[in-house]
Amino acid sequence: MRGFFSRIAGIATLSLRSSLRTRTVAALLVLLLATVLFLPRLIHGDGTASGELKILLSYTLGFAFGILALSSLWSACSLFAAEIDTSRIQLTIVKPVRKWELWLGRWIALLLLNALALAAVYGGIYAQVRWRFSGNDALEYPTSQYVVRPILPTVAESALQAYNMLASESALPTNLTKRAILRALEQKESERYDVINPGDAVGWDFTLDHPIRFGDLLTVRLKFDTEFSTREHIQGECVLSSPDCPGLAVQVELDDFTQNEILFSVDTGELPKLESGQGVDASALPERLSRFRLDFRNKMNAKRGGVIMTRFRRDVALLTPGGTFGGNLFRSALVHLCVLGVLSAFGLTLSACLSLPVAAFTATVLLSLCMVGNAVVKVVSQEDEEDWRNLPGIWISRAVNRTTTNVLPQSPLSMLTANERVGLDYLAAVAGWDLLVLPGFLMIFGCYVLSRREIG
Repeated sequence: MRGFFSRIAGIATLSLRSSLRTRTVAALLVLLLATVLFLPRLIHGDGTASGELKILLSYTLGFAFGILALSSLWSACSLFAAEIDTSRIQLTIVKPVRKWELWLGRWIALLLLNALALAAVYGGIYAQVRWRFSGNDALEYPTSQYVVRPILPTVAESALQAYNMLASESALPTNLTKRAILRALEQKESERYDVINPGDAVGWDFTLDHPIRFGDLLTVRLKFDTEFSTREHIQGECVLSSPDCPGLAVQVELDDFTQNEILFSVDTGELPKLESGQGVDASALPERLSRFRLDFRNKMNAKRGGVIMTRFRRDVALLTPGGTFGGNLFRSALVHLCVLGVLSAFGLTLSACLSLPVAAFTATVLLSLCMVGNAVVKVVSQEDEEDWRNLPGIWISRAVNRTTTNVLPQSPLSMLTANERVGLDYLAAVAGWDLLVLPGFLMIFGCYVLSRREIG
């Protein structure tokens, strides 16, 4: 076992040293630092602190990560292919090293290089955020918050309920299978809007996985829309209460516009003082709160329309304290490292199977197909599925979409910009898929092809 680890560590160390001696790594680091330092000054936001933060986190980090993704993929494509093309691999295969140890050692070296580059990029971003927000009380420093969605049936449960209702009414399409109908219903359910007429009230229940202390801040996030996505003035009333504190509630008047993200914070320690708190013994209040109820009433003028819509699954949420911005930034860097790990594994396997130009070309084409496949899945319709000539492309696109969804279920940059916590469960799911499942499969396949390939 000790020899196994020492061989892999030796291969990783030699690969890392040889890479650091080249000018390519130095040039890459200079390019990344230039991106971090100068790109925020070239792109102008809306002049607000949130706009500057979006440029730093979304555009700058996204552009730097794109550079790293392409460089990692192309660098991995050259490791085995270049040695085979120049016959230098003969100096390696005569040593007592197994092919999978050679593959794993070089993959670890690529991970270490990517970790070094990500540390430089994220370190530069964190330093800029600290410099821009520290010492300025008018700017709200970014945070990390848990996102709590309303208690609703899952998309699959709602789709199945709609399917059963259609079946009871004999309204199911006769030219589609049950699986295809359920897939279409799930897509509609995830984007479904619920209508709130003037004078109507709706309510949502929430259960916190991480209960907050009595006195912590709780943020409510809402977003409303209209039938034709027009910008209209909205008036409403929100009432936040907690079943853990019966009889206590906070009433907040909303006066904003549709399509705006409406945020307001509530100090849970002030609940007894704002409404219905007379006669409540403060000593009987719980130390932690885990259940909340949010009610909204549309107070717009019915004569002027006043109908608004919202997606309960996406546009309604509670935000609770979830750590520091620095910790959130670190978890985002780990997510990006996992994605770079699977790209490096993919490039290494292509390098073991193909020559360098073919491997680089194939990697680029497959990346483009992933992007196109994800777009196809979003726009495919039931009419497209009825034509048998479209089925192979639709099946391939869905398979690519499932794979890429597992590789990166949600962009960590959008979560950082929205002050949402990059959760450990999300990080564990990405790491399990990107550092264990896919690299393991790619290593087995690449080593098998390498053992069968003529390299003499």
